[in-house]
Amino acid sequence: MNLLFNLFTSVLSKIALRSRYLQFRGSFIVYIVMKSIAKFYKVLFFACDDIVVSTVWGARFRLPKSRSFAENRYLSLMLGMVEPQWKDYFDRYIVESRVFLDIGAAGDGYYTVRACKLNPRIKCVAVEPLPTEYRYLLLNIDLNSCSNRVIPINVALGEEQRVIELSRQKVKCVTLDSLLQNLKLPSVDIIKIDVEGARAEIIKGGCKTIQRHKPIIFFEVHNISEKQMIHKLRNIGYKAIERHGEMYILLPSISRQANNH
Repeated sequence: MNLLFNLFTSVLSKIALRSRYLQFRGSFIVYIVMKSIAKFYKVLFFACDDIVVSTVWGARFRLPKSRSFAENRYLSLMLGMVEPQWKDYFDRYIVESRVFLDIGAAGDGYYTVRACKLNPRIKCVAVEPLPTEYRYLLLNIDLNSCSNRVIPINVALGEEQRVIELSRQKVKCVTLDSLLQNLKLPSVDIIKIDVEGARAEIIKGGCKTIQRHKPIIFFEVHNISEKQMIHKLRNIGYKAIERHGEMYILLPSISRQANNH
């Protein structure tokens, strides 16, 4: 059964890579399907404060019924197809990695949970600044029996240490370099950056970490400053693979990958 499912999602992922019509942001039809499933789940769990989404790949997610980051991607969560542009590379490299940094983990903690399901030896750092999303992140880490492999961090990451405002809430902001220095991790193999409006600042605040460990980076581009970060990473030896929707996979030099894996 697992073999058939893996084959199905692999084929679906390859189709999604080549067509915007299977991607949430590229297709109005997919958008309607996602919204319909969200409404169905709200009706199904009308007597509960939370919604529980079970997946065909072995994970479960507890999510708030009120509007949240994960509301319109229940189907993607169920199929393990969140950001299909990244799926093939993420699944391939996460099984060989020791430390994964999930920046913008959100309430579902999808990438953190998926990393733990695919690699029983991995150590994950899940960073989520918003209090409500962070509370559900903790619930989902525990629900999927990942607590002993995940370090949850309730901060924002940026170019400097300060207090910032996100979604009308004051949150603490630190740099990626200072966070990793405090955690004293031996390595960082993969970094996923999926936050709104601060991706370039995160890279700037993590230059030492990136230079030292040369992690694989999953990075989404929305503005000029983020596009400039792609060029900066290319200049220090990264190969940038662009997928539909300006979703990038940044691979370090082959020699680095050979040394670490």
